[in-house]
Amino acid sequence: MQRRRSKRRAALVALTLAVSLIAASCADDDGDSGSGSDGGSGSSEALEGTTVTMFGPEVEQEAQGLKDSFKKFEEETGITIKYSGDRSFEQQIGVRVDGGNPPDIAFFPQPGKIKDFQADLKPLPENVASTVNDTFDEGVVDLLTIDDQVYGVPAKADLKSLVWYSPDEFEKQGYEVPESLEDLEALADKMIADGKTPFCIGLGSDAATGWPFTDWVEDYMLRLKGPEVYDQWVNHEIAFNSDEVTEVVDHVYDMWSKKGMVYGGVKSVASTPFADAGLPLLQGKCEMHRQGNFYAANWPTGTELGPDGQVNAFYLPTSEDQDFGRVTLAGGITASAFSDRPEVNKVLEFLASTDYSNARAPVSGFLSPNPETDTSKYPDEITRIFADILAEADPVRFDGSDLMPGEVGAGTFWKAAVDITTGNQPVDAALDNVENSWPS
Repeated sequence: MQRRRSKRRAALVALTLAVSLIAASCADDDGDSGSGSDGGSGSSEALEGTTVTMFGPEVEQEAQGLKDSFKKFEEETGITIKYSGDRSFEQQIGVRVDGGNPPDIAFFPQPGKIKDFQADLKPLPENVASTVNDTFDEGVVDLLTIDDQVYGVPAKADLKSLVWYSPDEFEKQGYEVPESLEDLEALADKMIADGKTPFCIGLGSDAATGWPFTDWVEDYMLRLKGPEVYDQWVNHEIAFNSDEVTEVVDHVYDMWSKKGMVYGGVKSVASTPFADAGLPLLQGKCEMHRQGNFYAANWPTGTELGPDGQVNAFYLPTSEDQDFGRVTLAGGITASAFSDRPEVNKVLEFLASTDYSNARAPVSGFLSPNPETDTSKYPDEITRIFADILAEADPVRFDGSDLMPGEVGAGTFWKAAVDITTGNQPVDAALDNVENSWPS
């Protein structure tokens, strides 16, 4: 299927997701409800017995949390929600659309993919678009707006500039949480000297294998080159194989490939499943795991999280040699519709409401982009710590690969990650391939 690509904005919008997360400390549970009002989506009686299919990248605990958040909605409306998740979502959504079998609603982790599928997607109904525009951060909505029409509901926020660690292990070894990027790398070198392995890393994610490498590169791009160069890179105002980008990728790869730096060695990371990559930390086989807040759902059931728990997380610090501010990498998941039946629009209405964000908030590892979310509903201290980190972030940038054209950000960039870490290609050649893949 030939898809029409919309014109990409000239400059990247700096996101202020932190404001979205804490602008209101408490929401009224009886407030703007997406499940109890008509809102132009049809009466509950008329919708009873209908089914809405949803497809996204969230699996296991995260998928269950999504399903659980719809229980009350299903009871009140009579609509049955059928969600299926796949770690290969980015590939499988194209297969399903091209095969004429799209879900009613897809949860896109990449705004770039929404642009790729614009010809197949339905703009939000007027009442939902109005709620989205009035409720969510302007920068977030801007990423979802094409030709003055909004194509998605922000459904989840992700904080990516995090490093997980064991508080007990740090105390035992006399390690301190680093305050700068230079401190972090010096700490990693000390760990190696102590006979410890600094990092656990895994890139494996089925057809999406490679994406954790892109997060590392994006975080380091912000810290070594700054948000202005980051924006130029994401918008292809500088080439993917430019000196600026090459220097950052070289820095990350050189760090990973240092003897003793990565559990199992750098050549093993492409075959190590992302979901399992941090677990050796619990066994003392590595000291740190750089991964987003959503990794909370991957720790084994019963794992205590937080400052007094088995695992905690700290902000990936900035460089002391640069004055870029408290740069922070964020991402998110957006719900977009391939159909506009009344029951589908009712689900979108619910997703845009505080009722949804409050119902989803008790799931560990979930952060809401809705500023009216009752933050007291977050299940643990660590989630509130994540919200505080976002609150202190300035500037914030959205995940760069998620904003790039799909064939790059969710294609050749991921392939380059595998080629580089396995030794299949040197950094220069891998980045040349990504640059050559960028659509004209």
